[in-house]
Amino acid sequence: MKLLWGSTLRSIGLAVACACALAAPLANPTQVLAQTASQTKAEEAKARYSKGVELHTEGDYQSALIEFKRSYELVPNYHVLFNIGQVYFQLADYANALRTLEQYLEEGGKRIPVSRKSDVDRDVEKLRARVATVTVKINVPGAEVRVDDQLVDVPANNRVLVSAGKRKFEVSKPGYKLLSKTEEIAGEETRELSFELVPDTNPEKGGPVIVTGPAVEAGPPVVPIILWSLTGALAVGTGVTGALALTADSTLDRLKTEPGNTEQQIVEQADSAKTLALITDILLAGTAVSAGVATVFTILELSSGGEEQPTAGPPPVEARLRLTPLGLSLDGTF
Repeated sequence: MKLLWGSTLRSIGLAVACACALAAPLANPTQVLAQTASQTKAEEAKARYSKGVELHTEGDYQSALIEFKRSYELVPNYHVLFNIGQVYFQLADYANALRTLEQYLEEGGKRIPVSRKSDVDRDVEKLRARVATVTVKINVPGAEVRVDDQLVDVPANNRVLVSAGKRKFEVSKPGYKLLSKTEEIAGEETRELSFELVPDTNPEKGGPVIVTGPAVEAGPPVVPIILWSLTGALAVGTGVTGALALTADSTLDRLKTEPGNTEQQIVEQADSAKTLALITDILLAGTAVSAGVATVFTILELSSGGEEQPTAGPPPVEARLRLTPLGLSLDGTF
């Protein structure tokens, strides 16, 4: 494979000469600066092209390819496309070689010598037997596709031209997990590859985080604490009223045995003793009920294992102890 050398340098040199020739009659400083910039670009393009030829001669094809591509970016000259295509061919990048040589034929058109065009046509036919068409189907629009770590443009029909051989396909999109497949592709083959991207929920990688509710640290068991506190208070009250009831009974016995006490005093003391005894019984019953309820809630709390709940805080707890004609009543919201 031969690279274009003298003719391409002449073409790039011609661009430099044209820029110099047109610079003299211009009086507008903006136009002069624009032509000076164009001249500088053309000179750099020529220098990079020469460097690319030198690197290719030394066998450094990768570096030569970079220089040729930079030269074409500075001054789009169709001659340079021939060299780029030939280097791609030598690097076994058949897909890019085919695309570049077809572009060379299109841009060069009738300006390409017949003998050169015949050589390129033979290369194109050879390359077409070494590439394949892969239809890439992705469930999420806007994803990037890379083949062998090179970003490729996916056309509207999702058909990507790839070189024959073992190829690595990667599909990625921010917020989704990277998908990678390695496939063996034969020349002139038509394949279809499907990629199902899934959301990346790992916050360390910047993916979306699915929030089910604000987590609350497990605190102390509120309801059992309140119930056991109430039980303790009732027990203390029971003890106090029990002691008062015993004192009232003792006083009643003393009034009955001592001379000089009226019937009215004895009846009043008996009523006081009965009332204290009744309150003591009610408080004792309330203590038993409260202890039973507290035990149930404590068992439930222990069985739940103190799991965190997706709520903003513990539910409000209210408890009321009421004295009714039928006895002691404990109600509230738990």
